[in-house]
Amino acid sequence: MPILIAIPFESFIQILTMLATITLAISGVSQAARNEMDFFGALVLASVCALGGGSLRDLLIGATPVFWTTDLQYLGTILLTVIITVFSLRFITVGKGIRLRILDIADAIGLALFAVLGAQKTLEYGLTAPVAVVMGVITGVAGGMIRDILSQTIPMVLRGEIYASAAIVGLTLYMVLRSVVDEYSAMLLAMVCIILIRLVTLFCHIQLPKLKLPEKHD
Repeated sequence: MPILIAIPFESFIQILTMLATITLAISGVSQAARNEMDFFGALVLASVCALGGGSLRDLLIGATPVFWTTDLQYLGTILLTVIITVFSLRFITVGKGIRLRILDIADAIGLALFAVLGAQKTLEYGLTAPVAVVMGVITGVAGGMIRDILSQTIPMVLRGEIYASAAIVGLTLYMVLRSVVDEYSAMLLAMVCIILIRLVTLFCHIQLPKLKLPEKHD
């Protein structure tokens, strides 16, 4: 990938992190719209969704102060994304499931980007591959969990959907690919893997088996 290799790795990470922030901010606004919240509600959901996972990861691996507190571009990007998304959603017909699809697609992309970025940063801090996979999953799902809890919705990761497991598969692939291809390619291929798994299982209604208590018989 000669074009990507020409991009400094630090800039590459910055671009991906900003894209992840935008996509999860969009998913937060979409959730707020589905729950008929006001602008402040949309801003809160967008912020916790975009910043929650990365903040928790940084605290756990000792990368303090957390990433967004030293670069105000993230807060500015979230605010701008919320304004644009709120305005755009006014033109989407209610009742056709379009907002839900926007939420699902944005969430899948944000999950993939933040999961791989979380794992990469964990490795950068000298921690092992299994820890990096766990931290990658936390980075990818924690923000969405907080968003769903605040909007009184059962988090996706707890509803039987192939969500965290998609991140685990993609992150495992990332760990394998790092030994055979360059870091740029390993990260991008892992992200694509997570997005495809998430969207295919979502639109094909493939879910993990749900736990059920045995029925009582008189």
